[in-house]
Amino acid sequence: MVHAEPTPDRATAPRVATPPRVATPREDARPRDPVPVAKAPDVAAAEPAPIEDPAGETVVIDGRAVRGGVRDLVGGDPTARDRRGALATAPFVTIVHTDDHAGEPAAFADLIGATVGAHVRSLGGLGAFSSVSVRGLGSGQTAVYVDGVPLSRVASVTADLGRFDADAFDRVELYRGGAPVDLGGAAQGGALNLVSPLGAGPRGERWRASAGIGSFGARQVRLGYGAGDPADGTAVLVDAGYSGATGDFVYFDDGGTNLDPSDDHDARRANNAYDQGDAAIRAGGTRHGWRWRASSSALHKRQGVPGSAWNQALHTSLSTTSGLVSGEIGGAPFGDDGPAMTDRAFAMVEAQAFRDPDDEVGLSGNDRRYTTLAGGATSAWRWQLGRHATAAALELRGDWFRDVDEDRSRPATRGLRLGAGLALADDIELADARLVLSPAVRIDLARTRPTIDPNATDMTAPAPRTDLLPSPRLGARVLVDEDVAIKGSAGWYARLPTVVELYGDRGFVVGSPGLRPETGPSADLGVVIAPQAAWQGIDRILIEAAGFYAAPDDAIAYVSAGLVARPLNLGPARVRGAELSVTGRAAGMLTVTGNYTLVDAVQRSTQASVDGKRLPGRPRHELYVRGDLAGKVGDRVWVLWTDVAWTAGSFLDQSNLAAVPARTLVGAGAKVALGGGLLAGLTIRNVADARIEQVALDPAPRPDLANVPRAISDYGGYPLPGRALYLSLEWTY
Repeated sequence: MVHAEPTPDRATAPRVATPPRVATPREDARPRDPVPVAKAPDVAAAEPAPIEDPAGETVVIDGRAVRGGVRDLVGGDPTARDRRGALATAPFVTIVHTDDHAGEPAAFADLIGATVGAHVRSLGGLGAFSSVSVRGLGSGQTAVYVDGVPLSRVASVTADLGRFDADAFDRVELYRGGAPVDLGGAAQGGALNLVSPLGAGPRGERWRASAGIGSFGARQVRLGYGAGDPADGTAVLVDAGYSGATGDFVYFDDGGTNLDPSDDHDARRANNAYDQGDAAIRAGGTRHGWRWRASSSALHKRQGVPGSAWNQALHTSLSTTSGLVSGEIGGAPFGDDGPAMTDRAFAMVEAQAFRDPDDEVGLSGNDRRYTTLAGGATSAWRWQLGRHATAAALELRGDWFRDVDEDRSRPATRGLRLGAGLALADDIELADARLVLSPAVRIDLARTRPTIDPNATDMTAPAPRTDLLPSPRLGARVLVDEDVAIKGSAGWYARLPTVVELYGDRGFVVGSPGLRPETGPSADLGVVIAPQAAWQGIDRILIEAAGFYAAPDDAIAYVSAGLVARPLNLGPARVRGAELSVTGRAAGMLTVTGNYTLVDAVQRSTQASVDGKRLPGRPRHELYVRGDLAGKVGDRVWVLWTDVAWTAGSFLDQSNLAAVPARTLVGAGAKVALGGGLLAGLTIRNVADARIEQVALDPAPRPDLANVPRAISDYGGYPLPGRALYLSLEWTY
């Protein structure tokens, strides 16, 4: 809540700023108290209090209330944590609290896709490759992090969301537009930060176990143990899990001839199975005023690569093994009046094996091994100088990539990228901290050594390249009153092409050595309304509305060319749109969340065939609505929920000839606390079993053929599954 109070007792006031400032999230150094950001059903205050700001009193935005997961949907114990973040931070940020979705064994990518401004594309089925794009920009323009460690690699800037298990994380922070300097701050689309838990749970629980089964051979099990409190001594957490599926759903196959209905039929997806295991060990704590954290995690995943719907690949596979270690330490080396320091270092290894022995996918038969080694370190400093909260960060990073062809015994090709980044930022408080201006700049320097195919004698070896990319921006937040904030930002952003985009993988990606970096301006402006008091029986209200604009030049996109893809600079583009998110809870039991995103993303080109055409893979409209009805029988909480997701159609190519149909997917579920820490859940995805949509032909080849059926899909030729049921059981102690 936002309220005024006399100088408080330190034991009872979690966040106090010196007058007349407004406390912001960076002031909280307590490791286990997550950075609050705006996500719907958690915005409220337990008791409304009138705003006053007399001299000598402190304006506090309080956000330390403990969450209750599904229990938080019931009763009069609302939390102000996310309300604080919505009003006090300059960027537009959405948070997904994974405990809200306990008992719902949904794909991790589905949770992200349900948030405002985000669009997720999947190859179809549980565990399938999934990527996220934000506000109509390419997936490479949304940086992905785990606990602040970047997952983008020299070979691939896009992280596969299909490899993550939501139960392994405490929350997910999606920064739309401007991202914090600590998270790079140079991506146009923003940043996605996956935050892992540490120590015992919010109510002191140490053990957590979950298991689930479902349609298409889905199965999942996870076990975790956490103890201690990182804010007071030492905390540990050990977590491991397994998930898998056969992915053999039935789909509509038009035989690759959408104008000839004679070969239309239902088929069963083959070679779409996956198995994945992951484990993590984390420790952290506080000692003598210093905070520290260390973690180690590993993952192995093996999956089939099913190919297109009309030409399924039966023997193609991809396996991935990765490991990540990281460490962080923070404190105030020069005392409380000096700057605060946070140093972080990480090392990552990833090995992939792609096998296509029968030339079912790509340019030719393949037995490939890809290896990536990455490491980096960041030193960030923050200090308060009067009205200025100044920050500086220096980042160093190196990525090494190797590609070996096992079948043909050709010499390995290698790529190397060394980089450095310097970021400077300031929060300038004006008008008694009601207005905060946040200028920032990041400068990236990268040196890339190309991969060279020794057998490509007919090609001139590309020379190493050096790129210098500045990314300045300015953000602002105006606290109009205790319930309303106006926020906006504008800046210039850039992204380097990856090694695979530049030089290909000699498999199903054809490289483009002349690719230029993506650059361009981006801006947004919007309002947040988060009343602290109940209104007409609605005790949780959050409204966010924003408009955004971007003009990426040399935008990089993969364009389908038969069975392979080639990254191209599409030239200048214009992306503009709007987003609206509304949440409310009524009668202490009915929570409704809805969001809508409009994206108008078009190409600008001297070629008439593509000028004014929509950017590939960007639907113009997306709408999501979810309702939760919760109650209690004795001490047992029950929840019934349903959601609807509507996505407009899009295109796979620059000329907008290969259409992806629109779709409407309805979900439903129920969960109940059985006592003894047990929570059981039933989830039904795609209740209506929607698998086919009609695509309009423009122009129609003949009067009786104005529309053709096509399988619902994200990527061309990769259908999405129909109705699916999942059962889950979760235990905490």
